[in-house]
Amino acid sequence: MLAERLSRTQRYLRIAGYFRSSLLELVSEEIGGVDEIRIVCNAEVDANDVRVARAVAAGAGALSQALVSAWMADRTGLDELLAKDRYRILHGLLASGRMKVRVVPRDGGNVFLHGKAGILEFRDGGSTAFVGSMNESATGLRHSYEILWEDDAPEATEWVREEFEHFWALGIDLPSAVIEHIGSVAGRSEYASIEDARAKGHLSNPAASLGDRPLYRTGQILRTWQKRFVQACVDDHALHGKARFLLADDVGLGKTLSLGAAALVLALLSDGPVLILSPATLTRQWQTELGDMLGIPSAIWSSTRKQWLDGDDFAISPKGDASAVARCPLRVGIVSTGVIVSGADDGEAMHLRGRRFGVVVLDEAHKARADRGGKDGGRVGAKRLLDFMERVAANSENVLLGTATPIQLDAVEIHDLVALLSKGAIHVLGKEGSRGWISDTSIEYLTGERSWPTDPTDQWGLLRNPLAPMSEDAIYRKIRSLHGMSAGQVDGPRYEDLSRGLRSQVRAEFAHLATQTNPIIRRVIRRSRPMLEEAGLLSRIEVMVHPRQSDGLPSNLFSGAGLEMGLSFRKAYDAAIRFCALYVASRPAAGFMKTILLRRIGSSVEAGLNTTRLLLQGAEPRSIAEDEDDLPDVKAERLALMPSEITCLREVEAHLLAVSQREGLDPKVAVIAHYLREGGWLHRHGMIAFSQFYDTAEFVGRELARLFPEQPVAIYAGGGRSFVLSGGERRRTDRNAIKDAVRDGAIKLVAATDAACEGLNLQRLGSQVNVDLPWNPSRLEQRKGRIQRIGQTRSTVHVANLRYANTYEDDVYTALSDRFADIFQVLGQLPDSFEDDWVDAILRDRDAVKSFPARVKLTQPAVERRYSRDVAGDADMTWEATETILSSRDIAEFMRKGW
Repeated sequence: MLAERLSRTQRYLRIAGYFRSSLLELVSEEIGGVDEIRIVCNAEVDANDVRVARAVAAGAGALSQALVSAWMADRTGLDELLAKDRYRILHGLLASGRMKVRVVPRDGGNVFLHGKAGILEFRDGGSTAFVGSMNESATGLRHSYEILWEDDAPEATEWVREEFEHFWALGIDLPSAVIEHIGSVAGRSEYASIEDARAKGHLSNPAASLGDRPLYRTGQILRTWQKRFVQACVDDHALHGKARFLLADDVGLGKTLSLGAAALVLALLSDGPVLILSPATLTRQWQTELGDMLGIPSAIWSSTRKQWLDGDDFAISPKGDASAVARCPLRVGIVSTGVIVSGADDGEAMHLRGRRFGVVVLDEAHKARADRGGKDGGRVGAKRLLDFMERVAANSENVLLGTATPIQLDAVEIHDLVALLSKGAIHVLGKEGSRGWISDTSIEYLTGERSWPTDPTDQWGLLRNPLAPMSEDAIYRKIRSLHGMSAGQVDGPRYEDLSRGLRSQVRAEFAHLATQTNPIIRRVIRRSRPMLEEAGLLSRIEVMVHPRQSDGLPSNLFSGAGLEMGLSFRKAYDAAIRFCALYVASRPAAGFMKTILLRRIGSSVEAGLNTTRLLLQGAEPRSIAEDEDDLPDVKAERLALMPSEITCLREVEAHLLAVSQREGLDPKVAVIAHYLREGGWLHRHGMIAFSQFYDTAEFVGRELARLFPEQPVAIYAGGGRSFVLSGGERRRTDRNAIKDAVRDGAIKLVAATDAACEGLNLQRLGSQVNVDLPWNPSRLEQRKGRIQRIGQTRSTVHVANLRYANTYEDDVYTALSDRFADIFQVLGQLPDSFEDDWVDAILRDRDAVKSFPARVKLTQPAVERRYSRDVAGDADMTWEATETILSSRDIAEFMRKGW
């Protein structure tokens, strides 16, 4: 019916349905003869991407990627094969300009364009309009009820034309990236095998292995900065046969996917086992993202069962001893860093050290620390995780580190991580035994603590070993070319061997070359959210910090910016201060125990009371520790308290008990309830409340369930302690089930612990409450990253910081806020172990906290990669448009080969 009319049509205007399926349905041999085709259709894309695309040309990139992703989301390789002819015709029409398509986004501001209509203007001057659609197949004509109304009256044509032009004006032009992708699918083919791609030298092209991964069918994409990181790894491997990088992107920018994608490509290049090390709380996330996003099967090591487990927690290896960790039945094995940090000397760590790995990935790499107990903070050795990684790196091909906080209290710690990367890879810091970058004191050049050399020979000494690759600067290209150096050669010529002109150029450009191309800079890749927002690669998400005067909170709850403690609470806190002072005085190496009581009282009465009672019972520190980071510093014996310490604890217990028995809401719960009700956070945003401590998270969850009985409340914690409260019932559940329920909108209220929040993605929620403020301030940035991350649909998220007035937390954050105005502008730069130094100072002299903002300024990252290169557009990296790819089945089979 339509085909006959198209054969004599000169101009065709069409209101279609969903843009991918409708465009393919429209394609036929007959439409190829139409001179002009204009189509308007719908698509579900991010409203922010649409606004940016309309405002600035740079914003079209995000929209293009979203539409390419949407195009790929509901098709398979078989679909593409069977529809190849249609893809060819469609691409020809779009590329020639005869067919123009606009997309009306389903972004909340527009109605969802679902109806179908069209106008056909014939070559003889006549026209006809239709409304509706029908399936013209034999099955459709015989068995389906289809309805289509056609009318050639001028008023009918004019009415459809008005509707078409209305939606055409609302639409966005179909980006060229989508047209290119359609063209690539039209000509797409698969390599005969991985060996075929390797023989042709094509495995080094990331597009071959990443251009058709499952993440595209979930409506997601590999972002520009993620591709840049993968490409950097491939380039490093091509030059030196080994890729060594530290990825330090901000929280929420997809480090796991970046590292995983790089690991996939490098695994294909190296053909060796892949070891992924992460905190226990992140092992499941790693396994899920590798499988769901990249189609990579992986196994998690169970240190208790001494078995490898698949994604369903089923054993895929026989029970064994610690040595079984070195025999993973799949190519990718995921092991908790806790096995390395806290395991026996002859346990899993020993057996892993003896293997050669093709790829090693360490997540949360800042936990690999050196022992700097020497004079003036000098390094005297490596702690267990760093020692393990140094040994494994020396015997492995590719090593990737990931952390959002690479610089700790002292900038020298980033040198420790880069030095780790250099083990077995001389191209990282140069040849051993040479002056320059091997010594950890070289970091002082970057921090400004040491002046750059002025002697030309010494200057060249810092540049020549290791000599930067040709891609870094024109002078390196010239030197390598004139001296006949191979692309991967590490040490450059001697200064006296340089021509007079080159020597003069080195002297003139030394400042730039030393600061922008030094080997530490080259090994650390860091992109921040503001940079990506400025480049138009990421939608801007504003963080509105609370409390603020306009919130309408009851004034009797506050004393300044902090919550009023009350007399009994104040007495309990003062007694806790005396206990901590006594405890530290008699135990200089008290570790986390010296502040645990103050931290927990500052968190909640419930946490403080429970901890006080555990201390009075002489509990082992291991039973009190909340974070696995605490464990290496504590011993298993029970605590022995002195009479004076017991007296203080009895006083703390009595006063906290009095507070817990008073009537009325807990002040922190009252503030949270105010934001949920009067602030509208519950229905507009949903909310997650974070605490350092399980006792507090559980207490807040119980209170919220009591105050909002119609709402299910989830308590999200590690160690199998997660559960959901709903309708007066408590039901234990898996953390993944909670994440799924939040994503689907079934749960809007969550209380979570810090230990469980690493890797937690809750973009569906739009507000967050920090029930307590950790003495490790960078954790606030980690918490905020749970909602301010890729996929967040809101332009503004809300964060409330709660603390009691006149506590150490109040002192610290008041000082930081006064100095930097917006605390979140600081947190990206705060070192992860900032607390280690200030704890001692605060316990000695509470006023000492006022000097810490200046200290923070001195420890701002001195190592920042050349961001302009790392956040550039991806015009040259359209992997989704690649025409020749590896078979998904071949990749899966390759990844199922064990160690």
